[in-house]
Amino acid sequence: MKLKLTGLAAAAVLAVGLAPAMAQDFPTRPITIVVPYSPGSTDTMARTLAEGMSKELGQPVVVETKPGAGGTVGAASVAKADPDGYTLLFAVSSVQTVAPHQRELPYDFDSLEPVARVAVGPNMMAARTGAPFSTVEELVEYAKANPGAVSYGSAGTGGATHIAAEAFARAAGVELFHIPFDGVTPAVAATVAGDVDLVLGFASAILPQAEAGKLVALAQLSAERTAVAPDVPTLVESGVDLALPPNTGLWAPAGTPEDVVARIAAAAETAAAGETFQTFAKSGLTAVDYADPAEFAEVLKKEDAFFADLLPTLSVQ
Repeated sequence: MKLKLTGLAAAAVLAVGLAPAMAQDFPTRPITIVVPYSPGSTDTMARTLAEGMSKELGQPVVVETKPGAGGTVGAASVAKADPDGYTLLFAVSSVQTVAPHQRELPYDFDSLEPVARVAVGPNMMAARTGAPFSTVEELVEYAKANPGAVSYGSAGTGGATHIAAEAFARAAGVELFHIPFDGVTPAVAATVAGDVDLVLGFASAILPQAEAGKLVALAQLSAERTAVAPDVPTLVESGVDLALPPNTGLWAPAGTPEDVVARIAAAAETAAAGETFQTFAKSGLTAVDYADPAEFAEVLKKEDAFFADLLPTLSVQ
């Protein structure tokens, strides 16, 4: 007996048969990587990675900045994009593991598909020159004596630096005053200008200013001192029990085919291991630490659980 397929059934069978071939052909046109922050260190890192990925994928990989709301504006645009691998997000993990816990957004944790982690911080805390403290211990003592008098700049409300600062305030038992900016770069600039007392952000944005005498490096937020800042103590060394190393990487919209994700991840791995990215990372004071889609997803699940417990205890509105 012959099996007769309807037009829809035949089309479905044909689509299934073509799916592997379509993924194998990916990409056939340019790919866009969205960076959800103002131009700065993360934007430069993304462009350096994109250059290497373009060579691997055989198509242009274009970087577009969409800053706003602690990275959630750009993240939302990627979450709502077609899940075909042609629109990606390059960001710090807080856009997936922190922001959705803070307020209602047009996306949630499951709206973004982890593709690859390429780097891990470290984040640093620095003070303006002339501040009434030059160490974490002095900062804590001053802030306890003057509740709310110490201001800090972040990359935006609900973002990684905002959460890190509030987590620090909670761990240290102090009250700080938050001033949000659209990215780390303007927050650093405001601190250099003396408009705010503290700033948190990547070492690549902070350490050069500290070495030039324009900021005072107080601490790094990693669990141990890193090679990029061996002379800067950790918060734990300074008497504050807190470590929040940020994960930086690539995401795709949820529903992107696994083999397309794997293709992008392989290109990112090769690009991150390349001389151009390695040289940038070293000069940009960033630790290259690649994780494939499965490894990155596991890291993010644990990070999400950590912040789900932590955030209700913090003031981050």
